[in-house]
Amino acid sequence: MTSTNEYKFQTVITIPLTNEERDNQTINEEHAGAAVAAMYRDGIVVLENAVNVAHVDKLNQILTSEAETLASLPTTHFNNNSKGAGKTGNMSQAPPVTNDLMYEDIWANGPASSVIASILGPTPHVIYVNGNTNLGGFGGVRQNVHADLVCNHATHPFAIVANYYLIDVSPANGSTELWVGSHKDTSYADHKNSTGTFNESELGIRDDLLEERRKWAPPVQPTVKKGSVVLRDLRLWHAGLSNPSKEHRIMLAYVHTPWWYKCPAVVVLPEKVRELVDSWAARKQHPVVYHAHYVPGHIDHKTIEFTPVFESGNESFNAFLPELPKPKTAAEGEQTQNMSDKLDALKGATVQEVAV
Repeated sequence: MTSTNEYKFQTVITIPLTNEERDNQTINEEHAGAAVAAMYRDGIVVLENAVNVAHVDKLNQILTSEAETLASLPTTHFNNNSKGAGKTGNMSQAPPVTNDLMYEDIWANGPASSVIASILGPTPHVIYVNGNTNLGGFGGVRQNVHADLVCNHATHPFAIVANYYLIDVSPANGSTELWVGSHKDTSYADHKNSTGTFNESELGIRDDLLEERRKWAPPVQPTVKKGSVVLRDLRLWHAGLSNPSKEHRIMLAYVHTPWWYKCPAVVVLPEKVRELVDSWAARKQHPVVYHAHYVPGHIDHKTIEFTPVFESGNESFNAFLPELPKPKTAAEGEQTQNMSDKLDALKGATVQEVAV
């Protein structure tokens, strides 16, 4: 049975998996069907009890102990996509990339992979791995409502992120604000920056669209148990809210695309984990391929850069993307070109020789 505690279309569907499904990393037909339907209708679904909690606790122990040190480093990326660039306490924090800590039920979760493949097609490719930490002790500052896209995109499912919270989350510790169903009938033209600025503090969905949608489908903040995987269509509108509690809230993120999508981004991994990662691509049930670039030596996960490049490199596919509104002024046209230049720079930075 699925749980729907509020009016449908204004809540996040949670599907509790059985212990057998969790332990065997499978999903039955009823649960898969409900998850796929929720993804198409709502753009998000929670598969509860999908991960061994011991794995979640171990990663939380490691990353929590590193969070404050990471927050003090000048190289750490803070997601201050907020009004006036206010400090949200929201920073990027990648997971460890060693054989003993790259748990299969997180890096290649079976139930999640089955649902994702049912939507994106067989053998989805993971093109982005990182994490999002909501530092404790912040309040009153929020991100702008946005979708995780800074490029023109399709109006059908083309990318799904699998999120893993490392603790129980709720509004009390900064669960993400979600605009359920907003992925439908949206395009990059709905973004403020589709014809103009690329300043991070100004990224987001147009205010007029938000206010119109708020009248009949206001956003929600879900409660999610640790050990769950949250699947989200990358087009879904959402916003990070500050975490007023004392405990850091850490969430890992793995972005999946179709096998034919040809995104230029890669996941930089140490050579030592190649055999493990290849085993996930070779498995008979729900294979997952990592678009990986392997480097010799050790990779310090604390130095992995934030490179959110999610556009397609498949020109035949891109030919079908919707047309964007043209800049109204010469200044906007120049800003649009600057945005394009910055995207090109991000593409060039996706393969990083970060072995130390």
